[in-house]
This record gives sequence, structure tokens and C-alpha cells, in this order.
Amino acid sequence: MKSTEFKKIVTKNLAPFLRKENWKGSGFDYRKKVGNVIRLLTIQPSSSGGKFCIEIGVHFDFIPLKAEKDLSKIKTWDVDIRKRLTPNESGDYWWDFPITEQIENSLFEEIVKLIIEKAELYFENYNDWENETSKLSIEDIEKGISKKLFPILPLSSSLMISRINLHLGRNEKAIEFAEYGLSKITGMKGSGLIPSFNEIKEKASR
Repeated sequence: MKSTEFKKIVTKNLAPFLRKENWKGSGFDYRKKVGNVIRLLTIQPSSSGGKFCIEIGVHFDFIPLKAEKDLSKIKTWDVDIRKRLTPNESGDYWWDFPITEQIENSLFEEIVKLIIEKAELYFENYNDWENETSKLSIEDIEKGISKKLFPILPLSSSLMISRINLHLGRNEKAIEFAEYGLSKITGMKGSGLIPSFNEIKEKASR
């Protein structure tokens, strides 16, 4: 089965459920905006064919993407905060394309259940993002506590948390996290983020 054929199966079996839950999109890519948070769900066929995985993720609409892109068209691989949706604890789970209608029905029943039981819990972690980020400290990044909300590298975490604080008008904390990020940059590694950290400091100091 080709990916184009599988996309039709996804559209038939999954899209109606997602649209009922106020998701937008079609084919393999869906988005749902809740306040400043864009929830993302992507069906990703394997490049070798015959299999697919599911990725979910979130993006804050005030944080710039690495590549300029319309927010109504972003996919999970465009954002930093993302993970695989799996029926177990595997980080790299792939389903086979369904080969019969019975398997197809069973497969999408499983996927809908996973979205309801696991994806929704994941997205709900970000429902109180303003309050949760206000509690985070530099020490939380160093101890890995911040990974609950920001499962990304410490330098990227400090940049994201700094941007969130700036957006919310918590300028002192924005500067604090920006200075921490700058202090962690040595040599060329991470040096591309220096202008972003300095821009935050400049805006927060006005």
C-alpha cells in the first residue's frame, strides 16, 4: 500500500473524530489551538513504506519557529516540544498499514483510544503553562525538573522559558534565564542563540 492510499484511510477513519473534537487539518496533519498553545498531531509514514508512527507536540504561538512558516501549516517536526504517541512506553513505535477492513477498524479504534487516554493527558500538561512556568527556576533546568514541560536540551529550555517570561511581562525572570543561557554557551556550540538571548535582554530592559 502506498502512502497516498493510506492517507485516504486516515482521512476516512480518523479525520471525522478529530474534527468533532475541534481539530483542524486533513490527511496526515492536524492542529488545535487552545489559547496561546497550538496542539499538533501528525501521522508519519515510514520512508521505507508499509508502516507509520504518530507524533504529538505543542507550540506557543508567540515563539518564533526555526524556519519561517505559517502557524496554520506547522507540523510536529517544525517544533521543539514533541513526542511519539505509542500504546506502550516505547519511544519508537511503528504500526503496520492495515491490509484488511477488519484490521483497519481495529487499528483506528486503538488510535482514537490512545488520543483520548494519552494524547489528551499530554496536552493537558500545558493547560496551566503560565502558572507552571512562573514556578521554574534555573536550578529546575539544571536538575531536569523543567523537562516535565520542556523535554528539550537545557540551553533550548532556557531560551524558551526566557521567551515565555518576556511574553508574560515577567521581565526580571526573562533576563535571568537569558543570562543563564548565555553563560552556558562556549565556543561555537550554541553560539547561534546569542542574538536571541541578547534580543530578549534588550526588550526586557526597556
